Amino acid sequence: MKIQSESDAFIAMAHLCEPGDELINKKLASGISPIQVLDMLGSKGFPQRDNLAFTKRFEKFDLDAELDFAHRIGARILTRDQEGWPTQLQALGSQQPWALWAIGSIDFRVIALSSVTIVGARACTPYGAAIAGQWAAELGAWGTHVFSGGAIGVDSCAHKGALRAGTPTVSVLASGVQARYPSSNEHLFALIVENGAIVSESPPREPAHKRRFLARNRILAGLTKATCVIEATDRSGTSSTAREALNMNRIVAGVPGSIHAPTSLGVNTLLKHTDVHLVTSAADLQELVTGFNPREVPSVGATTRDHQRNSSARWRALSASDYEIWELLPKHGGMNVDNLTEKTGRSRLDLLARLSELRLTGFASNVEGLWCKSK
Repeated sequence: MKIQSESDAFIAMAHLCEPGDELINKKLASGISPIQVLDMLGSKGFPQRDNLAFTKRFEKFDLDAELDFAHRIGARILTRDQEGWPTQLQALGSQQPWALWAIGSIDFRVIALSSVTIVGARACTPYGAAIAGQWAAELGAWGTHVFSGGAIGVDSCAHKGALRAGTPTVSVLASGVQARYPSSNEHLFALIVENGAIVSESPPREPAHKRRFLARNRILAGLTKATCVIEATDRSGTSSTAREALNMNRIVAGVPGSIHAPTSLGVNTLLKHTDVHLVTSAADLQELVTGFNPREVPSVGATTRDHQRNSSARWRALSASDYEIWELLPKHGGMNVDNLTEKTGRSRLDLLARLSELRLTGFASNVEGLWCKSK
């Protein structure tokens, strides 16, 4: 096996080891390069474990063949040493994925920072299913993208709601992007690929299993700005996604449910946490993500004070870095991303994410690839 770069080493580790392998992550965190870690595994292994099975996999592994397969199915591969790696995942520290595979019609990295993760019970009630679908559609209509896990139940309803609104949606899987789980959702996954993206830290042909679901949850929580829980039993995978988001100081919201319903026990318990927001509408969630409640837009007959109050709330929600970008935008005509990249010194990917959020919150407009202040 020819390993010529750190990127190659990360891809090989993702193929040969389980996601989030603590021993490997400790070695990487100690300053050992991924190439050295892989060499240690391939030659003498780690004394803390039986390495016979790994050695056999290592000897049979063909990196070029795996890269070729990913190319043939249209999967993009990102590794955490690359410039285009989603910077928000750095909040995971040593638990960052080694690599991500993505397949679809959009670049999930551009929309992730202005998106919300919606998760919930697989065996959801009609109440949970209706909320997930309706809210995802409303958020989509307001320009906020929805990420979820592709499972049956709340996840599927959220993806379908976003698709109904004509908004790209992203599914982060516990299986590979080719061995999509659950297979009963294959039609839905095909629609997501056409109108969004499917992402996984597992190589394309890897099946799902219990450990990978829990590992996947940290990525769902880490990629987006907020996580909303709609129905969850106690100690469920859904609750673990919320806990991961809280650990990263992300926005976490929950939809209250009946105290008599097992499917609401987890979310009702979560809502007792002082850092978890209780939400009862998609507008509440939109306000948490963007700082702007779409239902509080002043009516035609609103007073000047109403307009001023609404405007000041929007400006307070604007971060200093976003304001710096907004100031550079012309009032008329427009400026392309290359010029903005040069003026701000930001990476193209980061700038596109910030511009996307400025557009979602009504501060910027894009006409034929040129950006300007919204009128």
